[in-house]
Amino acid sequence: MAARPRIRRRANWPENLHEPRPGYYTWRDPINKETHVLGRMPLAQAMHEAREANLALVNLKPTTTLIERLNTPKETVADLLLKMPAGKAKPETIRHRKYVDNAIREELGTIRCAELTTKHIADMLEKIEARGKMQWAVHVRSRMKVLCRRGKALGWMKENPATDTERATVTVKRRRLTFEEFQRIYEKAPEVALWLQNAMLLALVSGQDRSTVARWEHGFQKDGYAVLTRGKTGVRIAIPLELRMEKLGMSLADVIARCRATGIVSKYLIHHIRPNVNAPKGSAIKIKTFTAKFKEARELAGITGDDAPTFHEMRSLTKRLYMEQGNVDTKALLGHMTDAIADLYANSRGLEPVKVRITAG
Repeated sequence: MAARPRIRRRANWPENLHEPRPGYYTWRDPINKETHVLGRMPLAQAMHEAREANLALVNLKPTTTLIERLNTPKETVADLLLKMPAGKAKPETIRHRKYVDNAIREELGTIRCAELTTKHIADMLEKIEARGKMQWAVHVRSRMKVLCRRGKALGWMKENPATDTERATVTVKRRRLTFEEFQRIYEKAPEVALWLQNAMLLALVSGQDRSTVARWEHGFQKDGYAVLTRGKTGVRIAIPLELRMEKLGMSLADVIARCRATGIVSKYLIHHIRPNVNAPKGSAIKIKTFTAKFKEARELAGITGDDAPTFHEMRSLTKRLYMEQGNVDTKALLGHMTDAIADLYANSRGLEPVKVRITAG
């Protein structure tokens, strides 16, 4: 069937230019059949814009030829996730990676690695950020960078599209713990768990994190030192038992002696004092239990809110108290390998003013 003849006055019009209403012009893309509105304008301008668009079409070519598509690796993002090595990561790290990998698989799993773009990843991160999960977005982006690096190593990808995405800005909502709040929580601790006061004292005087405090064994004390290995970083620390926190009026040796005075046989300083179905007397306390019981005692003390400090905030309180005391190497005590991390823990987040120190001349 022959094409409909052009209206005489439109005989010199460029291809794909249309006038659905007098003086109102559109241009129709012959490739994807999408109509683009030019709007009301002089005919000469509409013709000029249509010619430019037609010329651009001539210069367009498929992003990949048929033979290129046939030779493109068929492995998907889901296949790549299965190729990620486990390494020597700790169990908690492995569990966290599984959560992240499942989120990536659900969103991008069916996309071929060779066809994965920065936009795919950026769109996924944008959805996460829209839900207010900024820290989660940071974790997912970090995992995507490692994942795409592995894809390049396997020859499944030519570039790492994750590197060009933007890192989400994380605003820390949790506020710092004050010594007065520590005291209030400490007073309520026995109402929650008999071991909680000892755990709080050991964490505050030693400056160690939950996992280190939870797995602190009696045998760690040697030649006047407590020799510990931090579970998160693997850093080994030797803390003098004579280390004393003046604000608290106790030394590390005092706290350890108190932990040993429960009358319960256990290899751990912090242990269950009363038995229950899942934990006999003397058994170690789970890390999540530290968090849960501290929260209960904190709420009993009337310290509530979305920004309420957690058990981990005792690390920062330790550093700030020893800095005020002035005779302790807090960077070494907390096991920080860089000044940046050490300064992060020293930051009171506006809780306390920056004090001007003077020395005798």
